[in-house]
Amino acid sequence: MIAFRGGELTVLMALDAVGLRNEVRVISIEGGHGVRAHLNTLGIHIGDWLRVVERAPFRGPVLVEVHGSRVALGRGIASKVMVDSDGEVRSLDRTGQAAGVESP
Repeated sequence: MIAFRGGELTVLMALDAVGLRNEVRVISIEGGHGVRAHLNTLGIHIGDWLRVVERAPFRGPVLVEVHGSRVALGRGIASKVMVDSDGEVRSLDRTGQAAGVESP
């Protein structure tokens, strides 16, 4: 999906296509009121930052971290959450720290 943001064209991707340990921002939710309400109860809103923690094999659920909590989303719902890395994918190492950033 291509979106026009801040005077520039931006390529958005579905949450189920994001690589492991990458952090992305929710830009839009491609679904009706029921999908938005379900995501709202899970604490996922437009503008939130999500970190993909795990993806189950065989089109199983996607485990994401949002606001310090981990939430499992089915692939159908995850495919309706459109995200962007704001031009920079902040890849994380296995400890959850941003690559190249020293912990205090």
